[in-house]
Amino acid sequence: EVLARHQSVDGSWGLTGCDTAARAAANQLDRDTAATGLAVLAFQGAGYNHREYKYADPLDRAIEWLIENQSESGDLYVPSDKRSNSACHLYSHGIAALALTEAYGMTQDPRLKEPAQQAIRFIENTQDPERGGWRYFIGSGKQSSDTSVTGWMMTALHSGRLAGLDVKRTTLQGIQDWMDMAADGGNQSRYRYNPFAVDTKGVSRLHGKKTTSAMTAVGLLMQVYNGWEPTDSRLVAGADYLLETQLPDDSTSQLRDSYYWYYATQVLHHAGGAKWDQWNKRLRPLLDRSQQKTGKFVGSWDPFNPVPDRWGRFGGRLYVTSLNLMSLEVRHRMLPLYR
Repeated sequence: EVLARHQSVDGSWGLTGCDTAARAAANQLDRDTAATGLAVLAFQGAGYNHREYKYADPLDRAIEWLIENQSESGDLYVPSDKRSNSACHLYSHGIAALALTEAYGMTQDPRLKEPAQQAIRFIENTQDPERGGWRYFIGSGKQSSDTSVTGWMMTALHSGRLAGLDVKRTTLQGIQDWMDMAADGGNQSRYRYNPFAVDTKGVSRLHGKKTTSAMTAVGLLMQVYNGWEPTDSRLVAGADYLLETQLPDDSTSQLRDSYYWYYATQVLHHAGGAKWDQWNKRLRPLLDRSQQKTGKFVGSWDPFNPVPDRWGRFGGRLYVTSLNLMSLEVRHRMLPLYR
């Protein structure tokens, strides 16, 4: 309901559209493509689509906005300010491509087939030819890889395959090559953001070489999409690592991490059994407790309260609300949408 109320007239959503407080605007990125993709995914995760049910009209307008703004190359990113363009281009395309391929997969709407296939082609054409992943930039000599952007791209490709779209085997092999590089010391139950990270222009980036819970969750989900079974010893060990190192918590801004929760929730759901129960019994009450119950933004999650979300200052209210909704929807969406 809160997402529907804050949709723009043209059918899009903006990261800055839900919350314009000065504190939020200070660091917030501005990317309508990513915001629209996230909002569409949140609706679709609850079973809604652009052809029927309660939210058909807002979803149809959102899908139309994505298609109308798609370039001939298949790129779904709508340029924004310089800072957002430098960091958000491929993130945004991956998220929007996931929304578009999922919309096609759910409805088989013929008007979406070609735009969705072109979005897949753009992903394939921008893959880092040396390392096999994606990072921030496109163009010869500018391509690189990190596990975070690659995670969104892999998810969009997987959604495309399930929808019946064509995905090149060489693209998937390139992703596996990156996963082998990102695995910590060859341990494929734990992953890093960028094992090749170096400090640049006085900015420390060496943290990218360290294993983290968030990148492990992204890496494990990609391996599930590459064919790992729930009983695979590497997935079992990785799931145990997530449960041992970072269960859902919102007591500090490092632990309140909607991005991590979104990926880890999917991994733990695939792992199933007692592991899923342990995770779900922590996350669902936490999200219920922290969802706003009154006021203008009832139904949403505040990016700064009870403590700041780890990336909330960049993504804002729509970002944390969409990701939290998708985490709550995981146990419902996997059966109808992914099996």
